[in-house]
Amino acid sequence: MATALSRATGAQIPLSPAGRNPLESTTLAPPAAPDWGLALGISAAGFAARAFTCEPDSLENIRRFVRDTISDWGLTAFADDMTTVVGELTTNAVRHALTGRGEADNKAWLGMVRTGGAVVCTVVDPSPTPPSRQDPDHLAETGRGLLIVDALTSQWGYSEPDPNGKTVWARIAIPNS
Repeated sequence: MATALSRATGAQIPLSPAGRNPLESTTLAPPAAPDWGLALGISAAGFAARAFTCEPDSLENIRRFVRDTISDWGLTAFADDMTTVVGELTTNAVRHALTGRGEADNKAWLGMVRTGGAVVCTVVDPSPTPPSRQDPDHLAETGRGLLIVDALTSQWGYSEPDPNGKTVWARIAIPNS
């Protein structure tokens, strides 16, 4: 099965050594092949990924991962916005794509890329249902996630869903970079 990046670049991009399930580990190891990120303008220092589940501590670990990554990239001024955006996207994945699924589909992925004048985060989940913005009642306790993402990002969207799932992405611009 080709990854989305493999299909986009036409290059075979190994995500883990042969014979290992990439979902067994909570972080994505760098590829053993030539650095495909450099060909796309993404250095290893500008890419980070982590798997998450619907377990209670998983989203807390994702928020910590985002803050640590943003801090490592020297972008602490954007930590709150990025943590909020990622929190909304990963919560949507847990609520709408992971909960109630079988053991084989119980993980999703967060990827973050620092490229050009922005940080782009992506959430890949196993649900083929596209995200949809809601117009919640002013007293509703839920339904504002994508409205928040829209307010905090310069752009967001999703891949064309297929039976294997979808990718939802959001871009936060970094002024003066």
